[in-house]
Amino acid sequence: MRRKIISIILTSILSISLISCGSKRDTENLSSAYQNLDFSEEPVTITYLTIGDKPTNGATEEVVEELNKLLLKKANAKLEVCYISWNEYLAYYNSTVANADGNIDLIGIGDDWLDAWQNVMDDNFYPLSEGILKTYCPQTYAQVSEENWDKCKYNGIIYMIPEDNYEQWTNHGFMYRGDWAEAAGLDSVDSFEDLTQYFEYVISAHPDVIPWDASGTEYTTATGYLQSKSYFIPISGLSTYSIWGSYKNDIKTISCPIYDSDLFIEYAKLMKKWNDMGVWRASVLNNSSNNTNELYTGDTSVIEQHTNKFYSEVKPQMNISHPESDLQFYWYGEENNNLVKISILHGGMAVSKTSKNPERALMVYDLIRNDRDCYNLMNYGIEGRQYVISEEGYRERPADYNIADDSITLNYWWGRNDNLEIRDANACWDDYEELTSVYDKVAIEYPWGNAVITDETLIDKMSIINEICSVYIPNICFGQYDQEPDEYVREFRNELKKADIENVTKEIQNLVDEN
Repeated sequence: MRRKIISIILTSILSISLISCGSKRDTENLSSAYQNLDFSEEPVTITYLTIGDKPTNGATEEVVEELNKLLLKKANAKLEVCYISWNEYLAYYNSTVANADGNIDLIGIGDDWLDAWQNVMDDNFYPLSEGILKTYCPQTYAQVSEENWDKCKYNGIIYMIPEDNYEQWTNHGFMYRGDWAEAAGLDSVDSFEDLTQYFEYVISAHPDVIPWDASGTEYTTATGYLQSKSYFIPISGLSTYSIWGSYKNDIKTISCPIYDSDLFIEYAKLMKKWNDMGVWRASVLNNSSNNTNELYTGDTSVIEQHTNKFYSEVKPQMNISHPESDLQFYWYGEENNNLVKISILHGGMAVSKTSKNPERALMVYDLIRNDRDCYNLMNYGIEGRQYVISEEGYRERPADYNIADDSITLNYWWGRNDNLEIRDANACWDDYEELTSVYDKVAIEYPWGNAVITDETLIDKMSIINEICSVYIPNICFGQYDQEPDEYVREFRNELKKADIENVTKEIQNLVDEN
């Protein structure tokens, strides 16, 4: 059995800076590789793997065609897009990456939702020396701080490029109707108790509305409750259900509150109460309704999602569908200012280990991330068809834009760049500024850095624990059991104990202590 160790880099929990510290590289004389290309050779095709449903309207292909005109001129390369659909990515992303045989070059990665470190462990990513990055990815190399490059290393070698120059807030919470909150006697919804009062009003005053038309896969309320009622900070990537972590005032002590905290029992009791109230459908665990669309049609009163979706998508649409709604956002941890910034590897890019052209793949990535014209095409499409720029400098839809014919799907979440972003005119920027003015003051840096476990025995035990959680946690999140909550949680914890969760937590603690 191979036995290695966990590598967890603890950063200061007191830092609230949006931009990571660390020395920047000198950008001079870093791009000679571009000038030395032999453009008389056949162009190289670089295949880019992303998550999303393959578009069928032809517009994306037209955008890629325009992008390739630029890439041919700048890097003698062309881009081809490979999609893994949303309903298949959990099953096929890892196998697609592992089984690449030279047919994939650039791979979109995530450390908290796409098993980035596991793929590093499985030797699926091309090792990136500072020399190769400096030569073939010079603009990005210069932009990323030394501190952030360190967070992309395993055994001293860089394997991923972070999306670290793009501010995004993917902290979850509930979007709710401000007009209905006011009618419920609330100035705002600032806690789970306020949510209960809000739901009671909706049930009474709007009996045809399902208060929260959730699906059984929306289990983030469990971690959200713990973050709101304590200073718990989960470690991303160790479990689908974020069950291990620590508390902000004792960052180096590993905890597992679903197993050892009374707060989890209190959460189970509240969710049982919501179930008995009729907050969701009786068939919630098998529900496939589109909760967001139902908010737009007035058939539900909340959706559970993150900050970026609130200000950029849902509130703008609600201002059209229900301008009286005054949509608001309650974020987990709001009660006690317990907020953690996203990992810089929530999105990022890797090069496939089997890529036949890793150097050119890095060139293409460097251009897409840093070249204005390439960036606009990759992120926004063709100016005049997918977007226009207003006199105020905002990005708008052309007057004749038709979503069925003109929408594009390139899903480039792996190297966005605030230096080149163009604000969407339709987003609710006042709401964004109001929220982030608070976030900027209270949010701490993600403290775990690159959390990597490669002890195969430990991984196997964690997998068994995760399977147990997949049976019990959805039921607890939606009150779908007959026992009293404390009895059901006790049954859950007994199963976890049989799976050796106490020793697993101790082993994780030992590995943290060693590092």
